[in-house]
Amino acid sequence: MTPEQFNNVYRSQLAEISRFLARRVAPHEVEDLAADLFEIAWTKRDSIPQDLELPWLYKTARYLIANHRRKTQNRARIFSMLSAPEAAPSAESIALADVGLGSAWEKLSSADRELISLWSLEGLDAKEISVVMEISPNAAAIRLTRAKEKLRVLLANENSETEKTLS
Repeated sequence: MTPEQFNNVYRSQLAEISRFLARRVAPHEVEDLAADLFEIAWTKRDSIPQDLELPWLYKTARYLIANHRRKTQNRARIFSMLSAPEAAPSAESIALADVGLGSAWEKLSSADRELISLWSLEGLDAKEISVVMEISPNAAAIRLTRAKEKLRVLLANENSETEKTLS
């Protein structure tokens, strides 16, 4: 990939990558992670598959986010030993949250959550998801279908449990 081609990829994909990162990390971390991602992309620009730049960037961003979270968790663990406990969330914030969806979402495996996120939030199809997740397109389609079905069942169970509690 020539520097001009890389520049075109950078300009065309920066907004998508920033939105992808913003859904996964704190807002003040997005710019730094995007810069790190494109630095990696620059060094590996010759190995990025043509016409699959965005999925490649998503895949690499997932690794960056995982590393970032590990570092953040280690820091948080140290700081938690030093800081005073925080107050519990307000009753209003708990009441306003979609408890059923949150509960169902948490019951999904991290792989299922990532598949559904890539499909629903990032708008990727099975072929693009396969690049991000490093699996075959057929496996991506099958896993996505199964993950959506699991979420549907979990939501139905959460809703029926909520109705029983209210009765």
